Amino acid sequence: MKKLLVLSVLLGLIALPMFASDITFGGDVTFGFISDFGDQVNDITDATLDVMAAIDDYNSLVINIDGLENNTSASGAAPQTGIGITKALVSTDVGKWLGLPVGVMVNWGYDDPDQNEFQNISAYGNEDPWDFAPNDYWGLDFLVSVKMLEIELAFNPYGDVAPALLAGLAVKEPIPGVNAEVYYFQNGVVGEIGKGRISFDGAYSGDFGGFGVTAGAFFGYDLDDTATNAWAYGVGFEGTYSMATVTVGLDGNESDALNGITATVVVAPIDKVDIYGGLYYDGANSELVEVDLGINPHMGATEMYVGYLIAGDSPVGAGDNFNAPPGLASGDSGAYIKFDVNY
Repeated sequence: MKKLLVLSVLLGLIALPMFASDITFGGDVTFGFISDFGDQVNDITDATLDVMAAIDDYNSLVINIDGLENNTSASGAAPQTGIGITKALVSTDVGKWLGLPVGVMVNWGYDDPDQNEFQNISAYGNEDPWDFAPNDYWGLDFLVSVKMLEIELAFNPYGDVAPALLAGLAVKEPIPGVNAEVYYFQNGVVGEIGKGRISFDGAYSGDFGGFGVTAGAFFGYDLDDTATNAWAYGVGFEGTYSMATVTVGLDGNESDALNGITATVVVAPIDKVDIYGGLYYDGANSELVEVDLGINPHMGATEMYVGYLIAGDSPVGAGDNFNAPPGLASGDSGAYIKFDVNY
């Protein structure tokens, strides 16, 4: 099925110039490796291609393709390669087509409805401890916009595999810098409504005399009385002043009131180079999981990262959420170099 999907999308890309009036391309390419100077050397190679096309006055198309290759060279394992479609979505502006005074959009295809979008601040995403819709899927997404309000209803017919129903209301900038939304998410068949999850998230961003502040929060409650954790929360903060940026994130749930803490510091002594540090602390097990230290030269569009990952014994301690490439076993530290370009 996935091979047929990839083939269909590639054929569609070839045919795009025949029916699209405006096409733009973007993406990301990453390469790097990390070594513990012993028996582990792991590299990451990843490339994405994003295609955006205006089909006509009412329809547009977005296709995201991800192709990656991971190779654990020290173990002699064969490279793990894969290519996948993360989005193949058509957006139809029904409001414009009908000449309505309100916005009405219908998104159809393969996508993630992307709820809980405002509060992502910290490196480990503490502000969204529940990934309500972890899987992309085929489905329909309806958006109705009235001034600052946006109503969303998403439906997926494959209810036993992925989310079946998502309903939400977003309020965008009722006052400058403030966004908030509330969602109901039902995983499984629609007939089980009443046993899903409800969530709230919001964020504020502003500037106070050169001191930039962004703060976000999340709270979720599971209506299913068999859930392991009936509730969870997350908080994130970012402060920027002069050449320094600091972020802090923490999250918790019914089992562990303080589950995880992340912090990062980035200092830019000169325009072309950042010095960074990040740490993750496992509050549930009272353990410092990992520390990532390094420098980040900005070489035009290419970002270069050179650093050292100090890992603890927790399963998280293998990089990837800060700047270090993933792949080392938990508990192993190592040096790394990584290149990344967004185009």
